[in-house]
Amino acid sequence: MILLVNPRSAQHSHRVPLSVLTVAAGLEGRYPYEIVDENLEADADKVIEKRIRQLGVRYLGLTVMPGPQLVRAIRLSKLMKTLFPKLVVIWGGTFPSIHTETVLQSGYVDLVVLGDGELILPQVVAAMEKNAPLDSASGIAFHRNGSTVRTQRLEWADPNDIPPLPYHKVDIQRYLQRTYLGNRTSAYHSSKGCPFKCGFCSVVSIFEGRWLAQSAERVAQEVSFVQKSFGVDSIEFFDDNFFTSEHRVEELCDRIEHYDISWWGEGRSDTLHHYSDGTLRKMRDAGCRMIFTGAETSSAEKLKLMNKGGTQSAETILEFARRIKEFGIVPEFSFIFGSPSDDVDGDIERDIQFIKQIKRANPRSEIIFYVYAPVLLPGANLFEEATKHGFEYPRTLEEWTQPQWLHFDLRKRPMLPWIKAKHITKIRNFERVLNAYYPSISDLRLTEPKRRFMHFLSSWRYENDFHAAPYEIRLFLTKVFKYRQPEIEGAPQYPPHGLLERISVS
Repeated sequence: MILLVNPRSAQHSHRVPLSVLTVAAGLEGRYPYEIVDENLEADADKVIEKRIRQLGVRYLGLTVMPGPQLVRAIRLSKLMKTLFPKLVVIWGGTFPSIHTETVLQSGYVDLVVLGDGELILPQVVAAMEKNAPLDSASGIAFHRNGSTVRTQRLEWADPNDIPPLPYHKVDIQRYLQRTYLGNRTSAYHSSKGCPFKCGFCSVVSIFEGRWLAQSAERVAQEVSFVQKSFGVDSIEFFDDNFFTSEHRVEELCDRIEHYDISWWGEGRSDTLHHYSDGTLRKMRDAGCRMIFTGAETSSAEKLKLMNKGGTQSAETILEFARRIKEFGIVPEFSFIFGSPSDDVDGDIERDIQFIKQIKRANPRSEIIFYVYAPVLLPGANLFEEATKHGFEYPRTLEEWTQPQWLHFDLRKRPMLPWIKAKHITKIRNFERVLNAYYPSISDLRLTEPKRRFMHFLSSWRYENDFHAAPYEIRLFLTKVFKYRQPEIEGAPQYPPHGLLERISVS
């Protein structure tokens, strides 16, 4: 028996666990398995322990991305390995794919999956059930005699070959949420990888510039299935780069135009800016209401350091913001503050002013704030620059559970050698003023009177570039109105794609 666990990733995360469902698809009809999503369990430790005892579980598979989910995965793995010493603990996902050696040195993770879990996990189970050498399974890493063994790499599979997701193994109704898109929003992942190699992105270390996508026909079939089966009225496509192919997007829009469904996707602004008016119009007519895109910074020098590639520039971002407004689609621009620099204050101020330019170009633009946290990409200019400035990763899993590393991977308060407390304060103060002056459309709890009040309260600060100590704004945003910032809840990386975990932020 195999138990697949989606460790708790955020306090209020209730998205369809696509990661474990994808892996489960490869087990369906071959090996008995169960799924536990800790995000829905009040006392997950007891639930999992009970399942292991009652079902005779031999294999415990966890999807692990950095941040809160990593901390939870560490504690759960240690506990279950203590209670059940013969239990085979298997990790997959972004974190173990990148920090494989650190994970295996812990002593309570037996094996790391480095590829498509739906293909690799059945191989692992087959080998272990026959007492065959683990070397016979492709795409894994494990310790033998104190050394790390990596088996033959398994090429990434065509996403069109993934079996249908076994939705019957989870209660889908519990995951459907009310969002800006609709009243019953679900999630889907229609492709993997990205053709670009940005220096801050974990996808690069895993996919190395490959992008593999399901056909527009298959995606349309999936949309139709969840709509008819579960009453889904909107979908968030959490692909690392949903808009890579204009042809695929155009065909998908033709197929779902009459489905009466709203959707959201992630992509690059320069790619989308090169879309024809006809395609953008089809996107609007087919229900696209919002696009998430990485602006990163206004600095051409920083974009080059980030290896952003393509044709992105400050001018491209502004032009895209203006152009997409014509089609009624809301753009979300993410910014990465605090990349390695000798002038962090100046960099922050320049990006603040650039954000205000974007808002003038398109007031409906949403701004997502991140603070740079290095991703292990040896040879990448950005990572090399970070190490030159004194950055080092923890060397054990226990160190990763310390508070400063939790904040690091949440991309909110990573206290790096060149980033001081004053820099974080400056970023957060502006973020509060901006969110009051332009309340997020994604916070459905805000009534129009509340929005007008917040705008009025912050207007003197925003219009006079005075963002310091906005105590009155903080009081109303967090205490009185309980404002929800425009960000993807529980998404700590940009993007955090890995084997057993397929949710991302690009």
